[in-house]
Amino acid sequence: MSSINASDSRVNVLLRLVGIMFFALGAAMTYLTYQEAAAAALVPALIPVLYLLSSMLMVAGFAALMARYKESGAPKA
Repeated sequence: MSSINASDSRVNVLLRLVGIMFFALGAAMTYLTYQEAAAAALVPALIPVLYLLSSMLMVAGFAALMARYKESGAPKA
């Protein structure tokens, strides 16, 4: 059984919040890129780059949502 102290819990919550922010930013960027591409107001060469960046943000956010901080303890000499 593992024990979680208060600082580990705060770090986990902060990590989850960063994950939510990255995921939401990536999803919003994907949506806005789709809307601008549909309106033909965006340079066509930029569309794949923006989709790639937004998908990378979403993957990083999803990984941060699944991650868990665990202190390894005292360093071994």
